[in-house]
Amino acid sequence: MQIVTIKLIKKVIKPIIELFVVFGISYRSLDMMIKEIYVSISSKKFGKRGRIANNSRISMATGISRREVRKIKSRLLSNPDSQSYSVSPLSKVIKIWINDYQYIDPKNQPKKLDYKNTKNSFCDLIKKARINATPNSALQEFKRLGLVKINEDEKICLLKNEVINDSNEEIFHARLSSHLNKSQ
Repeated sequence: MQIVTIKLIKKVIKPIIELFVVFGISYRSLDMMIKEIYVSISSKKFGKRGRIANNSRISMATGISRREVRKIKSRLLSNPDSQSYSVSPLSKVIKIWINDYQYIDPKNQPKKLDYKNTKNSFCDLIKKARINATPNSALQEFKRLGLVKINEDEKICLLKNEVINDSNEEIFHARLSSHLNKSQ
């Protein structure tokens, strides 16, 4: 592939990836979506005599293994609109924070957490979530997104119990539509 083509592709994809990062869409979800799109397009484009292409032909065209092509085609054919994508690491942390009895108070509200040095601290929460991030980097990302604050007692307080709420999703759709309209 020519350098000019690669630069153009990166220029088109970069703003979309920035939106994914801002709204907590994980790389795994993006990877799955891209593979589904590759398989869907290749199935139609490389089939013979109006039929859907076989798994070997799709695999050769996309670089996705035949076994994975078979799984993706099966998933797409069974119910194309109900795909479940992996949650972002922050969503995983929030899910534990608002549902695990160790991290909720008697009123079923998320506890205010010490950073470390206590049982059920923020560091323990990150460890329990098994995300690939240090507690400090997770805390910085939570703060950047406005999901937590540190109060006067140095406790970490959860402000929102979701990474992407409905209004953020509407903003995401509006920004993505705006970007797509600009590139036409």
